[in-house]
Amino acid sequence: MSSIENFIENNLNIKNFVFKENKHFNDIKNYYENARADSIYCYSKICDFLSKDKKILEVGGGIHLLTSFLDKEFNITSVEPDELRNQILSKNKLNVHTTTLENFDTDEKFDFIFSMNVLEHTEDIKVHLQSCLGLLKDKNSLIYIQCPNYTFPFECHFYKWFIPFLPKFTFKYLRKKSLIKKFGKEKYNNILNYLNFNCTYFKLKKLNLPITFIHPLKDIFDRLDSDSEFKKRLFSNNLIKISYNLIKFLKIKLLLIAIFPKFLCPYLIITLKK
Repeated sequence: MSSIENFIENNLNIKNFVFKENKHFNDIKNYYENARADSIYCYSKICDFLSKDKKILEVGGGIHLLTSFLDKEFNITSVEPDELRNQILSKNKLNVHTTTLENFDTDEKFDFIFSMNVLEHTEDIKVHLQSCLGLLKDKNSLIYIQCPNYTFPFECHFYKWFIPFLPKFTFKYLRKKSLIKKFGKEKYNNILNYLNFNCTYFKLKKLNLPITFIHPLKDIFDRLDSDSEFKKRLFSNNLIKISYNLIKFLKIKLLLIAIFPKFLCPYLIITLKK
């Protein structure tokens, strides 16, 4: 068991959480397990960028499992607009600000800024990324972002396929009844209203910002092989499950990693520098 897994297991057990009634926590155990898996995965992706002399900013800290772990050794600040999420671990006295990044009022500058599955929830992607760039300390500072890619016609919050290039139309009109039946009206509206559907390779390319794209396919395959919670989430869709098992059976993972275009991958991994 890794150090972060140990930390979450021993210090942030779900039994010690006090969840109030809230739209985010209709299914407490699943929410926690997802947050736990994502925190462990996120740490594996950013750990090489961390050092004790750096100021670190996490954008969208959620229930702050990762923030709490990093706070032991690093100078980390988190911005998270959901007040209830920020209250859950307030006893840890983390440096958490209840705000969006765009409204984060600070004179601080940061050496490393990261976010996971946040960009798709922003009102204006370009404004958000410009705000991130404005918080970087210097040309050696770095922003690391991972988010869904809506060029790939699968929505990872609803776990449903959509008509290519028409995600909002698909979920607002064509799949509305079935999604309300599955999630309930309140949760359906909450998910739909907080997705911009603008995170695509080509739209990010058009922003004229200093973005570097990292090919995510190897990362996705590795996580499917090692992260049971991530696999369970994606394999709730049978077509994804069948496709991945076929790829494994044909032993073509390395071939796909070599030839599959970045713009068609289900996720985007990007970095930015000044």
